[in-house]
Amino acid sequence: MSNLTTFVPLTKLRPFKDNWRIQVKCLHSWKQNTPFAGDTFEMVLADQWGNKIHATSKRSLMQRIQRVLPIDSWGVIEHVTVTPAGGQYRTTNYKYKMVIAEDAVLSRSDLVDDRVFISLANYEEIENGTKKQAFLIDVIGRIHDLGDVQTVQVSGEDRKRVLFRLVDAEGNNLACCLWGTYAEQLEPFSLNGKDQTIICLIRFAKIKEFRGELQITNAFDATRLFLNAMIPEVSNITQRLSNDDLSVALVPKPSGKKDGKRILYNWNDAEIKTIAEVAEANQFRFNPHIFLLYIRLKIQIYYQNLFLVWSASLSVLVFPYPQTMSQMDPTLLLF
Repeated sequence: MSNLTTFVPLTKLRPFKDNWRIQVKCLHSWKQNTPFAGDTFEMVLADQWGNKIHATSKRSLMQRIQRVLPIDSWGVIEHVTVTPAGGQYRTTNYKYKMVIAEDAVLSRSDLVDDRVFISLANYEEIENGTKKQAFLIDVIGRIHDLGDVQTVQVSGEDRKRVLFRLVDAEGNNLACCLWGTYAEQLEPFSLNGKDQTIICLIRFAKIKEFRGELQITNAFDATRLFLNAMIPEVSNITQRLSNDDLSVALVPKPSGKKDGKRILYNWNDAEIKTIAEVAEANQFRFNPHIFLLYIRLKIQIYYQNLFLVWSASLSVLVFPYPQTMSQMDPTLLLF
């Protein structure tokens, strides 16, 4: 059995030194190509204390590393360096990343530990923006409203895509979109009936905003997808999600963004005034040169600081008028 005292925790690693000796488990590995780094081999490693770090090496070292440290196995690495971590879509929140170079020494470990060191994100923290989009997350839930796996054109290439919602044990839900091989893993469920229970764990997932709504998606090949997997660390959550009485909270559709340059009016929230009330209001000064014809036989009239809509039912809707025409939602100007 490995002696824990002979290994350094990942949190103790520092730059400008390479005589470290660590014992780690490979949580995930994949090939990557970027304009600034070229072809590389990327990994997410964890030690027996639960600390995690992103590791990178040249693609030429991939087979050597995979022979000793395949996914879900433990190994020992000596003579590694660390550099500051940065950029978008980071797999861990540790401030350093590991570099495995040609002089690194790798060997197998006899440590037996089946933990996969999941760090589940809270749905509410995702929705309210507490979880930063620069970091990849682990998220688990029950698949709801599973769509068909479709082939779509992306940058001139055919790619498979599937849309669904992920529901937690409290009924909160998130929009999800998976691409490529991840979508293909859901294809058998989509074809064989969408009413079956599917517990989905997405590791190293990306938070992305699309059409005003935050959604979960895969971060290229850095993501791992588990469907109905028996994982001891999340067995209690899996059991709760498998409950047939699990309720799903209603999801309001996004109505668009509101900022200093654009105002989206909701007609249902408008104040209703009669023609007589408008005529008696002495704070209005009618400008006959500015008027807009609105769809559905509604006439829009501009008064100072007020935007009035006269409908066919002879009622008037009153809105604060934007200071400039550029602030008004352009959809209101459509005839």
